[in-house]
Amino acid sequence: MFAKVTETNGVVHWVNLNHVRELIVKDGKHGQPTLTEVSIDNQFVAKVFRVRETPETILTQTWD
Repeated sequence: MFAKVTETNGVVHWVNLNHVRELIVKDGKHGQPTLTEVSIDNQFVAKVFRVRETPETILTQTWD
């Protein structure tokens, strides 16, 4: 299952939810918006994206 996420700079990624290790909500500081950190870890890559979508949105808008 894949989810479409958008980084703060507007870059769109399709994330394989089978490789997501954590979804962490980061409260915005000094007027910045609240973001979600998506941690991905598999045998090829370990990456963290800061995205605009909430964890609920990420988990409900999935595609096979």
